Amino acid sequence: MIRYLSILAFLLIPVLSYGQEYIAEVLESTESFQMKSVSSGTFRVHYKVKINKESATSLGRIAIYVDSDKSLSSFSGSITDSSGKLYRKLKKQDLDIQALSEEMADDNFVYYYRPVLQVPYIVEYDYELTYKRGVPAFPAFFPVTSPDVKLAKGEFSVDVPAGTAIQYSSSMEPEIKKDGLRDKYVWSVSDFAGFSAESFMPPATELVPYVYASPVKFMFSKVEGNQGSWTDIGLWLYDLQKDTWDLSDEDKAKVRNMTSSCGSTFEKVKVLYDYLRQTTRYVSIQLGIGGYKPFNASTVSRTGFGDCKALSNYLKVMLEAAGVDSYYYILNTNRANLEKGYSSVGMMNHAMLAVPLAGSTPEQKDTLWVECTNPSLPLGYRHYDVAGHQVVLVTETGGQMIRCGRYADSLSRLQNKVRVLVNAVGDAFVDVQENALLDFTESRIRFQSLSEKEKSDRLASAIAVSSNTPKIKNIRDNFGDYPKYGKSYVPETKIDYSFESSSYAERNGERLFVPVTPLKTEVKWKRGVRKNDIYIESGYTYLDSVEIAVPPSYELEGLPKPVNIDCGWVSLSSVLKANDNKVLVVMKVEYKAGRYPKEKYAEFSAAARKFNNLVSSKIVFRKKQD
Repeated sequence: MIRYLSILAFLLIPVLSYGQEYIAEVLESTESFQMKSVSSGTFRVHYKVKINKESATSLGRIAIYVDSDKSLSSFSGSITDSSGKLYRKLKKQDLDIQALSEEMADDNFVYYYRPVLQVPYIVEYDYELTYKRGVPAFPAFFPVTSPDVKLAKGEFSVDVPAGTAIQYSSSMEPEIKKDGLRDKYVWSVSDFAGFSAESFMPPATELVPYVYASPVKFMFSKVEGNQGSWTDIGLWLYDLQKDTWDLSDEDKAKVRNMTSSCGSTFEKVKVLYDYLRQTTRYVSIQLGIGGYKPFNASTVSRTGFGDCKALSNYLKVMLEAAGVDSYYYILNTNRANLEKGYSSVGMMNHAMLAVPLAGSTPEQKDTLWVECTNPSLPLGYRHYDVAGHQVVLVTETGGQMIRCGRYADSLSRLQNKVRVLVNAVGDAFVDVQENALLDFTESRIRFQSLSEKEKSDRLASAIAVSSNTPKIKNIRDNFGDYPKYGKSYVPETKIDYSFESSSYAERNGERLFVPVTPLKTEVKWKRGVRKNDIYIESGYTYLDSVEIAVPPSYELEGLPKPVNIDCGWVSLSSVLKANDNKVLVVMKVEYKAGRYPKEKYAEFSAAARKFNNLVSSKIVFRKKQD
């Protein structure tokens, strides 16, 4: 991953919602950055929070992140009960410190403290960080990051030498103060009532107060740059990479030998992508300028490891040796749309490779969007973290923003074709053919590598009736079919399995009461008044087809009433067809990409209840009379 300076502030911490009752209250959140020069500055934080519920204790934990470019200069804090009685005073030496991850080549460390006492209590602390080797971006300001948390007072300020150009994107406008020596920008917020956690929520920046800010001219790890536009950032990254394209003559000859018999650009990419899978592994590198600059191609070739930057750069250099042009590009995997009018190296967290197969620019022709850090992904698949996202190509003439193509919503589907054979005593044999397309394949790509127990457990989690261990009959995929479909390629996985279920149907005299489906197909919904608009970034569909057969000595007596409701943003439909001792049930739930008013949710709730009643209902068969 690319060093992402604001991701920790941007992510919403998952906490249970308690309606109007606040699980915590941020009494004060004040942050200020005083920039002394392009290479140095001081960041000060004052934070005071009252923890009301056990589910919010994570918000009272102290976590301060440092690296080789910034250090913790001072810290003080206290913990009191809700009446103000002191529980403990805190000093810097009371904080624990550990590496951010033992599995990364990383210079990030975290100072932390976890209060352990009965709620409610108040945590208050002050600290200061000293930046000493550059200020690529000011810390992002997100005073509220969790649902059901209110904010009494929040303030963020940036103080820079007079005339220093800065850029920002924020939910509120700053007050700007200038005295001829310093320019100060102050963003303030008070009495923020918080937000509620709901499914299908709009982006976080629409829900909470925030500030992104950065200097236009910056320094990072003693390397200066300009980020006034994505063009400028692309130039800076391109210059950083120039001396990393150092593949040895021996390696270049090896590449040409491996691809000499390839008849197309795609074949060359596939050969080298497979070689990348077999000879390298992913290790995150966040050491100094390594947060933005890839390891040399020769280093990756020698060591066999690298991060997203290094592996993408390595494949780019190998492709060049094979006579194939490609583009290194950066993106934010957490958001499809970047902040309008705001460009900063800190906004991106990943790097990949784009290979135009027709020799033109990626937005014009068939392009392979190559994920170099996850070799299990099929070549040619635009996975969920990139499809539809704005990305920035890094070229000799600067950064070029384009959008990676999005798939049609109708292509993202999870389909189950089910056959249920019920015997005269109510036991059943069930056969399932699961077909996952597009985004649904991502959780199934590694299915074949699981243990037999893990496979069975995963399949069993989708079964709603009591059953024995599912028996897997076949696992298939189309991951090598890109040449057949080109840019229309859609990854697909198929898993066939079966199981037996005793007492599947309920017997009552001469009647059998048979479940509509043996699988969990209920639609999830939430009670209460919807508070946020409905936002679906990418649409998707669940489709189940269930064929039920009972012994010929039985005939159909009654079918549940079908449900067919279109709520605009989601449609729920069903078809039930009968022929003596057989019934076909088709159930479809389709979510449609877009933004919809919150008032639409009430209609959906009512529709979901009706649909779930159908899912849990029974089909009645009666024994034929002689």
